[in-house]
Amino acid sequence: MGYVSVRGITIHSIPYKEKDKILVIFTDKLGKIKAKIRSVRSVSSRHSGLGDEFLYETMLLYRKAGYYTITEVKLNSAFLNAKSNFGSYILFAYIRELVILLTGYEQSDIRLFNLILDTLRYADKGYHPKTLTVYFVLHFLRISGNPVNILSKQVNTVYFSPEEDGFNLLDGAPVDGSYMETARYLYSTNLKDLKEVENAGGLLELLNNFIYYHTGSRHFVNFVEMIHKLDNI
Repeated sequence: MGYVSVRGITIHSIPYKEKDKILVIFTDKLGKIKAKIRSVRSVSSRHSGLGDEFLYETMLLYRKAGYYTITEVKLNSAFLNAKSNFGSYILFAYIRELVILLTGYEQSDIRLFNLILDTLRYADKGYHPKTLTVYFVLHFLRISGNPVNILSKQVNTVYFSPEEDGFNLLDGAPVDGSYMETARYLYSTNLKDLKEVENAGGLLELLNNFIYYHTGSRHFVNFVEMIHKLDNI
């Protein structure tokens, strides 16, 4: 394959050897990949400090024998405003978890790339992190092929069942209809017009159950327990 230029968002960063890192990156052209970046843990390197999580960078990759190495990199954004907001760390955690759990390697999807990038950009602008988190999870599930079902009409009481793919009139846990209307609003609203929603936390709990049912991941259960602890600090 040789060289390829991509835009990428580092999702996870792992120290490797003395000075290097192995990165999990979601890119515009290749989807999720693993790539090595050299000497970023050396203060004397021109790449020092690069390769941290949730950096948006333009990268030149070299592929040999199925492995990627980053040969050139330019920082586009570090999302420093979002990183100074504690609430955004929960958003970052959900982005990392869902990308790692629900996307395959080298399966390009520009819609997911744009969703991740746009969500981070609006977090950096100071948008409400919990509302942004629910917005991201809903749209991520839909784009990745696991949409949450929403009824065509408004009702006061509705059921939520992961087995029935979400909101329905027959089976599951009874929930207030406002949860479905919030999901409908988040599905249909552009990020630039997004307003804070009051029941984001409750809707996120429903989505957590939905994700666990469709993945069966014990790791995701542990992740949610960690999020609850962070949320209560």
